Amino acid sequence: MIETLRVRDFALVDELCLDFSPGFTVLTGETGAGKSILLQALGLLLGERASREAVRAGADQARVEGVFAPSGAVHGALAAALDEAGVPWPEGEPLLVSRTVGADGRSRAQVNGALVPLAVLERVGARLVEVSSQHQHQGLMREETHLSLLDAALGPEGRSVLEAYRTTYEAWERAEAEARRVEGLEATARERQEFLRFQAEEIRQARLEPGEEERLAVEREVLLHAGKLLEAYAAAEAEVYSGGDAALDRLGRAAKAVEAASRKDPEAAGILELLAEARASLDEAALRLRDRQQGLEADPRRLEAVEERLETVRRLERKHGTSTAAILQRLSAIEAELGELDHRELALEAARKRRDAGRLELDAAAERLGAARRQAGRELESRIGVELEALALGRSSFRVELTSGEPGPRGTDAARFLLAPNPGEAPRPLARIASGGELSRILLALKNALRDASVETLVFDEVDAGIGGTVADAVGDRLAALAGACQVVCITHLPQIACRATHHWSVEKQEAGGRTVTRVRALGPEDRVDELARMLGGRHVTGKTLEHARELAERFAP
Repeated sequence: MIETLRVRDFALVDELCLDFSPGFTVLTGETGAGKSILLQALGLLLGERASREAVRAGADQARVEGVFAPSGAVHGALAAALDEAGVPWPEGEPLLVSRTVGADGRSRAQVNGALVPLAVLERVGARLVEVSSQHQHQGLMREETHLSLLDAALGPEGRSVLEAYRTTYEAWERAEAEARRVEGLEATARERQEFLRFQAEEIRQARLEPGEEERLAVEREVLLHAGKLLEAYAAAEAEVYSGGDAALDRLGRAAKAVEAASRKDPEAAGILELLAEARASLDEAALRLRDRQQGLEADPRRLEAVEERLETVRRLERKHGTSTAAILQRLSAIEAELGELDHRELALEAARKRRDAGRLELDAAAERLGAARRQAGRELESRIGVELEALALGRSSFRVELTSGEPGPRGTDAARFLLAPNPGEAPRPLARIASGGELSRILLALKNALRDASVETLVFDEVDAGIGGTVADAVGDRLAALAGACQVVCITHLPQIACRATHHWSVEKQEAGGRTVTRVRALGPEDRVDELARMLGGRHVTGKTLEHARELAERFAP
């Protein structure tokens, strides 16, 4: 449940702190006093879109904070959601949610001090508080919302059937798409085959090898500079072996000198070994230089062949890939597609079989889902009938109508809610028959009928639209009964509802510092009598009005 709501610099509110309690709380006040402002502030905490118009004139930002103490299933669901979002929530601590809106319209949301995206705040808010407003009343008029409401009445087994249908539908969609793809191939198969065969033959004829382009580029570079390379190798060979005063000659003379010294110096033996190793290396180098000279020649014909081959490779690269490896990979892909096209009749038959089998499974899943929905519809009709009886609509008959159509992501069913206001009348769609007051009560009946432990705080705004007298008494009784199972907060203009609350707040406009502000004050017993008298009599409160207000307050005193 919600424990505390703090609001600062929001619309007409400069600063406000409300401490909520369990049970049934009402907020009353003149039209325009700011009751809807409090609902908007709460909406920010629940993830609604922010607007810079919400910031009080002259302030840098508006801030709304809420302290929540969820329990049971709500606590478990919230803990899992926050853990997935990486938001800490120490064991035994309340949940702290805050939202700021800057004068530029930008907003920031925090849960337990951690910044969270709006999507996370929406998921958290959906578990904390459920708001029933005039917008939802109008939503009942749109038949496209009725199927979602009916699905909310599914039990655990029914929800499993719905999830199984969705899985089956997705599989059938994939099979249908694959069948269309293969059928599309059939329409253009011959032209595509000819094109692919031409590409494959072009690549095969080239007889490419992995890394061939790099090898050819190296060979081309050598052939282009063969003359200069021969000159360089010849000069090096002369310096090492065949030229006057070659390195090997000088090394031989050095060895003789050291050999003479070795007769008198034992250390010379090691030097002689090094000189012998150097001579062996120079002999090998000289041999390699001569071999390289013999292997090199300026061969214009070979150069021309290499350049032609390189051009062939690069032409194929421009058409099929960025390297020989990519071209060969493209050839493999072409051959695979040709294989598929060559066996397209088999592929088409297999794809159609998978699609048809998937449709049979989908039809069976849709039938199971339809049966689950029909069962849920009958149970919903019964539960709402009980609720309507308690809401002074006992002579009305509520019906759930299901019709079937083509399969879609939500099944083959379309649902709409019907109402027969009086016995003997045929049920008719809500949009054509229900008044504003009836819609308010039907929505309340739906809320109660579909109620589970997924949310612990319910907020009702304008649930009293279009009602009065004994109907208002019935709605008040139902809200009070509902507050026995969860926390209920209601904004109302009707004394018949307000008098049944365990906590009563008055919302008022005041002037402070030359500016209008919205204030909220908790009403004690005498103040509550005065507020109920105002609601009963308006501007002209008489002694009889006060007496009636006191009677109401005492009759329903907590």
